[in-house]
Amino acid sequence: MIPSFITSLVLFIPAFIANPSAVITGGKLVIDGGRSWKGKRIFGDHKTWSGLAGGVFAGSLIGLILNYVFLFTNIGELTFSNQLSTVFEMVLVLSFFSMFGDLVGSFIKRRIGRAPGAESLFLDQYPFALFALAFFYIFFGSKGVELFPWPGVIAILVVTPLIHRAVNIIGYKLKMKSVPY
Repeated sequence: MIPSFITSLVLFIPAFIANPSAVITGGKLVIDGGRSWKGKRIFGDHKTWSGLAGGVFAGSLIGLILNYVFLFTNIGELTFSNQLSTVFEMVLVLSFFSMFGDLVGSFIKRRIGRAPGAESLFLDQYPFALFALAFFYIFFGSKGVELFPWPGVIAILVVTPLIHRAVNIIGYKLKMKSVPY
């Protein structure tokens, strides 16, 4: 039997993948169109429609692939379901709301005067994870609690800053990011 915190970490991979994938696919069509609200940019130039779409696509695709790899290798504990439509809905919710949470974090950062790309403890790491989890629970109710029980949520919240930092350092070394955070 696989511990629930490991299962939750594996099942959360679509959310973990979506966010950094936006860096790879981003750069086209700034979401806020350069507009401001109350004298401050809404999101900033780093948040683009191509990044949002690419992040959701990448997270969903990886989630679907992993689900069926684990299903076909008889590791059912690491799957969402054996029904394609259910799996698609679940990985889409994790991926989309991961990206939505990142946008919320950027919106808050602009309101408190943080420049786009500036490091902000907690606002860089947690909104994507918290929104993905919250909306997964909203959409899937008791199945959400079954797949992401408290030990799993705690594990996700503990490893999120570590994964975030590691991915950003890799992106910086590959010259995909201008800063290592």
